Order: sequence, then C-alpha cells, then structure tokens
Amino acid sequence: MSGLNLMERMIAKPLGWFSNTRIARHAGNQVFNNNRAFIDGLGVGSIVAKDGLGCYLYVTQSLNNKDIPDDKRSFVASLDLTNGVLMIALQLLMFFTVSHKVCQTKMFDKIFGKMFDRPIKKAYYTIAKNQPDFAGMESIKFAREFEKIRGNVKDAFGGVTSLVAASIIGKRVLVPFIATPLAGTVEKKMKARMDAKNGVQPENNDSKDKSQPSMQGGMKDVTTSAQPAQVATQFDTGSTNLLDKYRQK
Repeated sequence: MSGLNLMERMIAKPLGWFSNTRIARHAGNQVFNNNRAFIDGLGVGSIVAKDGLGCYLYVTQSLNNKDIPDDKRSFVASLDLTNGVLMIALQLLMFFTVSHKVCQTKMFDKIFGKMFDRPIKKAYYTIAKNQPDFAGMESIKFAREFEKIRGNVKDAFGGVTSLVAASIIGKRVLVPFIATPLAGTVEKKMKARMDAKNGVQPENNDSKDKSQPSMQGGMKDVTTSAQPAQVATQFDTGSTNLLDKYRQK
C-alpha cells in the first residue's frame, strides 16, 4: 500500500465523513454567517479540549513513571490533575467573564470609544462626501455604514480579548499563582497522611528543645545549624522541577 493511499484512509476519509455530519455542517453555517459568539466559543473550546487531553496524558505518565518512587507517584499525579483542572476551570471562567456583553462594552468604549464618537463620525462624513465615489451619499446611509464598521471592529475586539483572557491571563497568570501554594498544601497533607499510615510521629520542636539540658546548649546549636545544610544538600538541586526531589538515586 502506497503512502498516499494510507494517508487517504487514515486522514482524508475520516475528515470527509466528519464534514458531512450534522455537527460539522452546523458549525460551518455558523462560521459562514460570521457568528462571532460561536467562533469565539469554538476557539476557546479547542484550547480547553487540548488542555484536557494534556491533563490526562500527564496524569497517566506520572502514574506509570518508573523514575518516581512508588510512594510518591500518587502525589505527583494529584498535582498534575490539580493543575489541569485549574487550567480548564480558569480559562472557562475568564472567557465567559470577558466575553460578556457588559464587560466587552466597557472595555471597547474605554479603548476605542473616541474613535467612533459623534465628532469623529462627522469628520469622516465630511471627508467621504468630498470624494468622487461618495459625493451623493446621504448622512443617514453613512451613519448606518459607520455603525456596521463599529460593530465589526467590536466583534473582532471581543474575539481577541476573550481568547487572550482565557489562554494568557487565566492559564499563564492565574493558574501558577494558585497552583504553586496549593501544591505545597497538598504535599503537606499527603506527607502527614503517609506518616500517620506508617506510624511516624510528627516532630515537636518545642518539646525537643525543652528536653535538652542547658549545659548542652553548644552541642544543640551545632546540631541545629548543621541540619539546614544537610537538607539543602539533599534537596536543593538548583531546579524548580517538582519531580527532581522524588527521583530515585
């Protein structure tokens, strides 16, 4: 079987079948009619679908990664799942917030309002009616066409800002801001559960310090000062990857 026939069977035929389905035809009609809300929703929907698939692959990879110890895999997978859920949720939240009519009107008027106000429209009409091609244009017709241009610009502005809010602000700004402290909280809770399961008693620094005699203060200071250096040597690898400290030596 030639490469062209294989490509036709694997790509061309499935796409041809999908293009004739009711969903694809409906989507094509909405795009052809320049339905801006549908187009914007289709764009953010594709991003969310991609992140959902990526979340599934990351969690599956973490659960089957042999480089991670068995007792740490569930924790790493839970972090991947938390990060993926946050990405999807915040992207949808930002999209529906920014794409709302009230929010779009305020942002558009704030940024481009002066370019479509009454004095600018009069100036445009004065310039247009002095041109040979628009010499007989009435002011009412010009006003209708001017409003159409304003509506098209506002639709394009809404599409760009909605996708930017979802993919940049929601995914790249808010998700790391929330996921980073949340990861630390999850790690502490899972470590406490593992210690309780293994019968390890939590450390109590106050009782440990009170049990030390005062004459051994010098020895306690040396031991205490040596612990951070040991911990830093063990875990500080100069990398921000959460998997580094769980890799098997």
